[in-house]
Amino acid sequence: MKILRDINGRQLMVIPKVVDHWQQLMKGFNSALHVVPKPLSEQVLGAMLNHVLKPELQQQKLAFLINQWVQIEVPDLSLVFYVTAIANPHTMRLKVSVKPHQAAVTMRGNSASLVLLMSGQVDPDTLFFRRKLLIKGDTELGLSVKNLLDTIELEGRLPASLYRVTQETASLILAKPELR
Repeated sequence: MKILRDINGRQLMVIPKVVDHWQQLMKGFNSALHVVPKPLSEQVLGAMLNHVLKPELQQQKLAFLINQWVQIEVPDLSLVFYVTAIANPHTMRLKVSVKPHQAAVTMRGNSASLVLLMSGQVDPDTLFFRRKLLIKGDTELGLSVKNLLDTIELEGRLPASLYRVTQETASLILAKPELR
């Protein structure tokens, strides 16, 4: 297990405490999410997804999402949002909406499973077969999304400190059977 240190070299013990109190933290995060204005939520989620998936967007690897909505559900955060791809003559970007849309496919996973997925320490197939990642609706579209997620390496796409925190958090989640 890697130990994170602050800028003065002191060991940080925050991440184990976060994982030890995951359920309570997610309840608090859930409450905070519901006071954020919906347009701000859409902008933040959209900016994050467009940043992280920028190489795939530039290579048109998300063209299968044009005119298709994917519903993303994170039940322990009571978070539901929708994602589609929009293509302009020279660029492609993702659009996020918190307003309901007719989704071709729904993908559902709790926050701990999403951290494991983001970290790359657990692949989407493992989560799918453990029933921690559920896909309903257009199977072909769902598999295209899942397969794309399987190819993404977040190292270098996230700030180094955020990437390290994600890795450490995922390692600690894996050590807690009730979370994985």
